[in-house]
Amino acid sequence: MIEAAAARSRAYAAAATFAAVALGPTGAARAGRHDLALLKLCSREPSAAMAVAAECSWVKRDAASGVIVSPVRVDPAAETRFRSLMSELGAVMAPRLQTPADTLGFSGFQVTAEIGATQIHNQAPYWDGVEGVSSAVPGAPAGRPDAWLTTVGGFVRKGIWLPLPAFEIGAGAVNLVGSRMIAAQGYAKLALHEGFHDWVLPSLAVRGGVSRVTGANDVQLTIGSFDISVSKAFGVGGTARLEPFGGVSFLFIDARSEVIDATPSCDAYAAAQGSTAGRGGLCADAQTGRGFNDLNANFVFPDQDVITRTRLFAGFKLKVAVAALVAEYQLTRAGESRDGARRSGAPTGAKDESGGQHGVSLSAGLDF
Repeated sequence: MIEAAAARSRAYAAAATFAAVALGPTGAARAGRHDLALLKLCSREPSAAMAVAAECSWVKRDAASGVIVSPVRVDPAAETRFRSLMSELGAVMAPRLQTPADTLGFSGFQVTAEIGATQIHNQAPYWDGVEGVSSAVPGAPAGRPDAWLTTVGGFVRKGIWLPLPAFEIGAGAVNLVGSRMIAAQGYAKLALHEGFHDWVLPSLAVRGGVSRVTGANDVQLTIGSFDISVSKAFGVGGTARLEPFGGVSFLFIDARSEVIDATPSCDAYAAAQGSTAGRGGLCADAQTGRGFNDLNANFVFPDQDVITRTRLFAGFKLKVAVAALVAEYQLTRAGESRDGARRSGAPTGAKDESGGQHGVSLSAGLDF
């Protein structure tokens, strides 16, 4: 008992150390090339009234004075781009299974470090909405996001007896490499049939998970999942256990736009107070002292229905003593969901045009 308690204490210490090193701040926060910049989903056009570089075409100004004459309205094509971008990003940040159907047992505990890579369609126009893409030349190859986005993080998992036997919970976090985005994740798994390894029938489990993304200033992104998995354990050489597993996961991606400034170089407060300081290149002279006219350039992408995706997965867990290694492959089918026309500006609702996405992940840790 004393040795078991000491082992668990070392595991908790390892988990805390990993979280502090892998997910803690390492310096001043600054945007990475994969961070969201949703204003770039708006096409840029020259503004005759401003005599400056092109700005978002949704900003409607008086041709003579440059004053913004109406609030920004997002066009239907951009709503589709927003939905498609959130769909593919949601698949990247969604909870991965990384476990067989068998639980750890009510006294079991596991701590792991994990790395994953998920394919995106980085040449699609909806991926213009990230920091690395140039607003002036969005198609430039050097500025496109990587074709495979990498996440790194850590997890702790614990088997428990309540509320039902054969229950398991887990929590952790992953960071999207090249960004400030971190997804805090948690899940609960119920094994409907497990432990009868001498039977022909495999183990069967269901799991519900959630992933909440932080560090994305332009959007609130939450991904829910419901998984059904099967697995079968085999002894290897009398010293190891191999558990192939597979199943299907249903993803529910909820994206809510934050307020976005379509004229970020114009200080609306300074202009309203009649000051020329901080006005930047996108404040017209006529906006000075004219109240908060520049606030008409603030906008949000309209709320849309939850995006649904289907993911197939397969992998294996290899355990030797207390060391565990898990490898997994995922295939997320192309998006097909459409937003209800009652909220979207598109006549038939914004459509998810995301493509199919392959993914691979690997985790290693201690399984007590």
